[in-house]
Amino acid sequence: MRRIATALALIPIAVLGCRSPQTVLQTLQRCDPCFVDSVPNVCAPKANSTESASIEQYVQLGLSSNPRIQEARHKIAAIRQRAPQVLSLPDPMVNTNTWLAPVQTAAGEQAFSLGVSQKFTNAEKRATQVAIVSDEVAAAEAALLQAQLEIAESIRTACYQLLLVRKSVEITNQDRETLGQIGDVVLRQYEVKKSVSQQDVLNVQTEQSLVENQITELRQKEKSLQARLARLLNADPVSSLQIEDSLECHAATLDPDELIAAATRDRPDLQSQLALIRRDRKKIHLAKLEEKPDFTVGLNWIATAAAGNSPVANGDDALLLGVGFNLPINGSRIRAGICESQANWLAATNRLDSLQDLASEEIVDLVVRLESTGDTLNLIQQDIIPKAERTLDISIDEFATSSNSYGQLIENWRRVLRYRITEANLQSQYLQLLASLARSAGQLAPIQSQTTGNSGPRGIPDHEPDDSKAAGEAPDKTAAESEFR
Repeated sequence: MRRIATALALIPIAVLGCRSPQTVLQTLQRCDPCFVDSVPNVCAPKANSTESASIEQYVQLGLSSNPRIQEARHKIAAIRQRAPQVLSLPDPMVNTNTWLAPVQTAAGEQAFSLGVSQKFTNAEKRATQVAIVSDEVAAAEAALLQAQLEIAESIRTACYQLLLVRKSVEITNQDRETLGQIGDVVLRQYEVKKSVSQQDVLNVQTEQSLVENQITELRQKEKSLQARLARLLNADPVSSLQIEDSLECHAATLDPDELIAAATRDRPDLQSQLALIRRDRKKIHLAKLEEKPDFTVGLNWIATAAAGNSPVANGDDALLLGVGFNLPINGSRIRAGICESQANWLAATNRLDSLQDLASEEIVDLVVRLESTGDTLNLIQQDIIPKAERTLDISIDEFATSSNSYGQLIENWRRVLRYRITEANLQSQYLQLLASLARSAGQLAPIQSQTTGNSGPRGIPDHEPDDSKAAGEAPDKTAAESEFR
């Protein structure tokens, strides 16, 4: 009877083991809600935003809603879940044996056995693995801060580029009015004094058409930059985002040594690398712990029938206690694991030195570019533009009295337009460089430039910026910056 019961108990196990993976998956999907497709609808439309905010408000909005930030947070949560996994013991093992031909013993017939075993891994190994997970969490948290710094820089850069485009549209519109005045003067000269030809009148009209085309291109670039900013804010790409700030900057006195010290202390990529170095040192210790054995304790029960060959057979079941452990005798494997961990630790240490050198190079380069851009901006604001505007006014007056040529008049007008757009472009580049410097120094808050009286670059209010080439381009990124990213 016992044999029949045992055979019946084994039938469901055998059937389950023979089922195909597809059948098992379908069963789980019907029974377990975790297998139901619960991926959010990524194609759901996003709300169209027409809000107006400052650049730093947009930065805070992006840090709270950007999917990349959320991804980094979920990765940290996932790594934290490794700690209870490595700290716990392996699952106990249960094994059964059914003798198809029962073993005949003097004490009685043996046809079935049941055993339970538990492996006890070295406690120091598990503690070291938990410490390794802790360092990986610290590295992931530093990666989150790095992502926040890069998102903040990208949002500020997109805002400054958008301000540049809008300022360029404003400047072009203002110069279009000046070109209209020039056209009126040329038309009067042609109709009254006949001092210019009809070709000159047509040339002015052509210039006006070119200005209209330039404004159209700037408007298209404005929409592209708005879509970029909306992506960073996780908003609808067609949102009309208004910026309350302006292209206003002042000359700043920046100390590279202080910025390098701040970067060494605060840069998240350096902090992440330090955490990885600590992790690799613990991995060396973990590799050395392979020399210590793990133990397995087991308990086995064997069912014994009452009838036996011995006249004193009592039919008592057998109970066995077993203890086992592995023998770490493969020294070459253990030594290879230790050497591998040591090599990884040395590589991580050298990587830290490389990152520190690249950080110093990047900061020095950004400071030099800021100083150069500030000097150029100050020169164009204080000297070049005032002289060019004065020259244009004189050219218009002289042309009205027929003492100046049409070609020189148009060239002076083009020069003023070019210099004013260059001024806006330099201001945008200066602010973008400050945003890159804040990220390079590991600062989430913007670097506040120090005002140096009236000698600094003059501010340009918000509206519409630059020519189509300058409008969409951020300052050049150094090789060091691309390495950090």
